[in-house]
Amino acid sequence: MSAWLISLGLALEAGGIAALFTDLPSLVTLSAYLSVHALATLIFTLVCLPLLPASYRQKLVLAGVFLFTLQFAMPVIGTIGVFAGVLLPLRLPRSEHSIPWQETAIPDLPYRPINMGEQLGFSDGGLREVLREASTPDKRLKALLASRQLTDQEAVDILKEALKDPSDDIRLLAYSMLEQKEKRLATQAQQLKKLLDEPDHPDRRRLTRRLAHTWWEIAYLGLAQGGLKQYYLENARNLLVDLTKERSLHNDWRLLGRIELALGHTEAASNAFEAALASGAPPELIYPYLAEMAFLARDFQKVRFHLANCSRFGPSAPVKELMEGWL
Repeated sequence: MSAWLISLGLALEAGGIAALFTDLPSLVTLSAYLSVHALATLIFTLVCLPLLPASYRQKLVLAGVFLFTLQFAMPVIGTIGVFAGVLLPLRLPRSEHSIPWQETAIPDLPYRPINMGEQLGFSDGGLREVLREASTPDKRLKALLASRQLTDQEAVDILKEALKDPSDDIRLLAYSMLEQKEKRLATQAQQLKKLLDEPDHPDRRRLTRRLAHTWWEIAYLGLAQGGLKQYYLENARNLLVDLTKERSLHNDWRLLGRIELALGHTEAASNAFEAALASGAPPELIYPYLAEMAFLARDFQKVRFHLANCSRFGPSAPVKELMEGWL
């Protein structure tokens, strides 16, 4: 059937072209050719429609209009192009595409549901418990490495606990991590001192305050002991005394009070904390230190008094625990 239709279409197309070369008037020959060409185009369209992919045949009318228009607008050339575009892809072999994925080995990371009860918690208490109770060095080593996610104060406590571990590797790693923290702060302090040695530095107050905080942090974290700790605390105190003489800021007074308290100078610490309150320090930050000094003086009534004052200002979680024990 298709061969017969194709033969009929070719015969009509050839007849239409031949009509253009007759001696008839131009309008007649053109009308005859267009009519015969339209009929041939319709036949070729009917032949092409069954050969289209199924997705194109779902909209058969639109596909037929498109094929007819394309062939009618370009005599001969349009028909050859349509047949080449429809028949050749159906007859040519399909090209082999590369596989869009690649096989990989089973990864080492967990890819199945894991037992959360066997996982390490990243709190200082949980890590300290693992260091004390875990039977295998691997678990204790993981707990030690997990301490890097904690704050410096919490991490230093964990690292000091790891210095007592029976495993040489864990003790050496803990010592190395402590040394790195101390070296970082000591290097920062040296850089600040070099900047302060410049006589005309425009921001001496800020640098002095940062240096005092750095020395205090080394002592507060327990990275220095004995005479070295005393040296850092006294240097930080001297810097803060100079700062508070030039300008009274409550943060400077509060840190000075903490340093005096660490040095055992309770009276000087009390004066510093009172000055911090007078300079506008939030009371909830000062009253816990006043309660601590009252405890050192064994004045338990004042301890309760200062903790009771904290309750009016939304105390932090550690202070709430103290309040629950004392009030």
